[in-house]
Amino acid sequence: MKKTKPILILLICTLFVAGCTEQKILERISITTLLGYDLEEEDKVTTTLTVRQVSPDDKSSLETQSNTEETSNGTSIKVNLQTSKKIMAGQLRVLLFGKKLAQDSIEQTLHTTMMNSEISSSIYLAVADGTTKEIIEAQYENITDIGQHVFNLIDHNVEEQHSVSSTLHEVVRNNYSPFRDIAMPIIKKEGQIIKINGLAIFNKSKMVGELSSEDAFYVIMLRDKFKAGSVELSLPGNTLNHDRDQDDKLEVSIDSIKSKRSINLTNPSTPEFDVTVDFGCRLIELHSNENTGRPEVTKKLEKAIGDKMESEISRIIKYTQEKNSDIFGFGDDYYASVRNSGLTEAKWHQMYPNMKVNVKVNIEIFRNGVFE
Repeated sequence: MKKTKPILILLICTLFVAGCTEQKILERISITTLLGYDLEEEDKVTTTLTVRQVSPDDKSSLETQSNTEETSNGTSIKVNLQTSKKIMAGQLRVLLFGKKLAQDSIEQTLHTTMMNSEISSSIYLAVADGTTKEIIEAQYENITDIGQHVFNLIDHNVEEQHSVSSTLHEVVRNNYSPFRDIAMPIIKKEGQIIKINGLAIFNKSKMVGELSSEDAFYVIMLRDKFKAGSVELSLPGNTLNHDRDQDDKLEVSIDSIKSKRSINLTNPSTPEFDVTVDFGCRLIELHSNENTGRPEVTKKLEKAIGDKMESEISRIIKYTQEKNSDIFGFGDDYYASVRNSGLTEAKWHQMYPNMKVNVKVNIEIFRNGVFE
């Protein structure tokens, strides 16, 4: 009898817990996977979302809902009034911001999303090149589920390190960090194709500039370690053959095997940083007849690729300084390196545009081509 008492108590507690849990029967709810916010005139917000309806016979269908109100929460209430089933955000995969809203501020929308306990912190956030409504409501010949398609598009490119990761957790962390700013992918619709078309950079909660999708390679190089990724480079035409014109282009394609970067503060008063990137790569394509198996040819390529990358990284850092958007977290490094600096968010944003950065990229080509 003594042994059965604990088991009986456990069963009773389980029944009570199960009875208190809100039941979410698929046939009685609508599941949203993609949500978009656009800024309208008079500061109103349009919410557009994809909704999956599941019928009692296990068939499902997709539809879009849209409404405009004063706030994002107000539009959500109006959208619920347009559907016969309660809209649940537990399966949300991607949140899109229209460019106009992103340039105005994503602060309120970000706060509302963060406070919603249904929404996972692992959802992706991105900026639409134009409005989110035109992306979500469009008819596509080869896309059956726009929400899942956009999620797969972002997730695949993040995994391959062609684009920065911008989960809700990462964006909220950077938004509330006093010394680091947000970067997230830009999604663009071109006819029947949806693609990642660049990188939006922010000063706190406002989008202040754009980088190309090719520039994302260098942003990732400074923000993280490379484990994948590839890039095409145009080197001077006389890199391997001095008889060729320098203005001609030598096209090179490489992919990354490994990279490591270090950022060291050398002068707190300027401030001045030394950025060093050690980059091991594989040469996968070269528009030249030169024998890349010769050490002297490899050395010339390593030097030229390093110089090109240094130039590109310096250009991108300068652009972020012009926009006062510290997407690399130099402010975090400064704060960690200088004791009793009294550094504040406002003070760092005064210092960042005048910061000096010395970039050094060390290239090592491990293998040439696929078969070596």
